[in-house]
Amino acid sequence: MRTLIAAIGLSLVGTSVALAALPPQYQRQAELLAIIGDEGVVEAFGFGGIEGVELNGVDHYIVRGGDCMLDVMIEDLPNQHEAGWAGPREFKLVLGTLVCEGAQ
Repeated sequence: MRTLIAAIGLSLVGTSVALAALPPQYQRQAELLAIIGDEGVVEAFGFGGIEGVELNGVDHYIVRGGDCMLDVMIEDLPNQHEAGWAGPREFKLVLGTLVCEGAQ
């Protein structure tokens, strides 16, 4: 009986570490919130504001507003945690250049 309890306890410890990473839908939500809350993105679109954000590939988003669009890439931050750490993906945004139709 003690062996069974110990085995269950060890399996639960391993499971809790595995569950620490965000599921894909929540990771996408974290990325979208980071994009629309980023000061550089907000400033790029000014008073016109952001009208839409679309995923254009792995770690590549296109932000649109008015006649303009901005590429935003998701880049992983270096892992600075001790070995065995599990948790949500840590990333930064890399903003492209704002491109507007009709701009010369």
